[in-house]
Amino acid sequence: MIIENKGDIPEKTANQTLADYTESLTDWYIVRTPIKYRKEKGQYFTLPEVSEFMIKQFENINKKEKIRILDPGAGVGIFESTFCEYIKSLEKNIRISFDLYENDINLVTLLRLNMMACAEDMASNGFKVTYRVINKDFILSNASIFNNRNNLDTNKKGYDLVISNPPYYKLRKNSPQVVKTKNIINGSPNIYPIFMALSAKLLKYDGEMLVLTPRSYCSGSYFKNFRKWFFEIVKPCKIHLFNSRRDVFKKYNVLQENIILTAIKTSSIPKNILVSVSNGPPNENEKLIIRSTAYDRVIVKKGEDILMRIPTSDLDDLIAVSVDKLGNNLNTLGFKVSTGPVVPFRAKNFLFNEVDIHNDFVPLIWMHNIVNGTIKWPIEQTKKPIGIMKTDEFKKILIPNKNYILIKRFSTKEGKQRINAGVYLNNILNTDLLGVENHVNYVYKNEEELTSDEAYGIASLLNSRLYNRYFQITNGNTQVNASEIGNLPLPTLEIIREIGKSMRNSKRINAAEKEKIILRALKIDEYIENELITKR
Repeated sequence: MIIENKGDIPEKTANQTLADYTESLTDWYIVRTPIKYRKEKGQYFTLPEVSEFMIKQFENINKKEKIRILDPGAGVGIFESTFCEYIKSLEKNIRISFDLYENDINLVTLLRLNMMACAEDMASNGFKVTYRVINKDFILSNASIFNNRNNLDTNKKGYDLVISNPPYYKLRKNSPQVVKTKNIINGSPNIYPIFMALSAKLLKYDGEMLVLTPRSYCSGSYFKNFRKWFFEIVKPCKIHLFNSRRDVFKKYNVLQENIILTAIKTSSIPKNILVSVSNGPPNENEKLIIRSTAYDRVIVKKGEDILMRIPTSDLDDLIAVSVDKLGNNLNTLGFKVSTGPVVPFRAKNFLFNEVDIHNDFVPLIWMHNIVNGTIKWPIEQTKKPIGIMKTDEFKKILIPNKNYILIKRFSTKEGKQRINAGVYLNNILNTDLLGVENHVNYVYKNEEELTSDEAYGIASLLNSRLYNRYFQITNGNTQVNASEIGNLPLPTLEIIREIGKSMRNSKRINAAEKEKIILRALKIDEYIENELITKR
């Protein structure tokens, strides 16, 4: 899509700051482009107040005489205008050169106008700013360097700083960007970690990178190879977490848990990482929560995997250490976790909207059927199908009517409860088969039957405040993946059964008492118990 009428593009006025001008260009563009187009391109523009906060995270800028900066997805250039404003405030004559990648021709026009305004404004204040606007695909342009087919002396030609809010959208497995970076990418990945990896490659040794991204790369199998490679190349020194999933990109109605990572290209492991938290874009009305955390509490090695946790309090640290000590998980204990195989749109002609007494009717379980630790079926008010037809074609995606733990694959948008599990026992429904919709994970045993004590024990652990807090420290995604559930640390099977038996015999006790049963069975510190139960 090309915007035809560009005659009314705003010009910078005398009373506008550089950032104000960039924002006016951005607003002009947003009005003229459909949401669908921007979403397909992964265009979510950084707010000026977020950009200003990010620029201030860089270390030792005022000690440099010249700075070479890369922005791999520049958009309209909010980072550049904010950076120029910041340099003026330092009152030191620093020479700045920008390399700015942008592959949308509409944005290139606006980016060039913005950079002309920046260069002219800086020149009038005694600063020299040069820039290159590169209208190319950042990944494809640099893939040969990434794969060492084209040598790069990063100490001579690398960048001092990288600042980026990379695009955010899924790539196909066979997309050229994935094919050219396949050694660090699994499956059908999102594009943003490839931007992060190439940016790290192009940094000088001891150079800094600042990236505003979703938090989803911190854990999960999709990003496993990326994390292993990335944290070998760069070492985090600061992490900023936004508690609100709405406020960072509020103009675009985006719901995503976002972080700002500041990292240095070095082989030296820092002693600590500074972790800060705000609800939305930091401002003078909200005091930042800042704490120094040991590096190995944030970048955590678990077997062959590396995770990035974000503990925002001493309680988080204690919970992580306590749960990590548990020596088992669902996989080692003989359980399996799978994702519901029924994809409704593929079976839409074989779904029932009401109960049918015929033999070909099979109950279908959705996320909304998981309610307060149990399974409620049917729930007809939802207008969702409640059953699927048992045909030769669909028998392979139906599961035997056995005992299961069913888990929502997505958490509520702003809810504290990230893991929602419900116990399904085989005597609940009169059926030989069961349909499980694709947004539900289920836990089972292959050869044996899950006992009711095991089902209640595991479900109670997953629903507990302890495990939800532990999960949230590592996982900032709304999605709850089967692999992550399978790898959660668990106690012995005896303790799981003991917890399950207590829960089955104490169904009328309140949530706090249930939490106490779990914490005491796991021998969790009394301080954690007090904080989780009385100060929630």
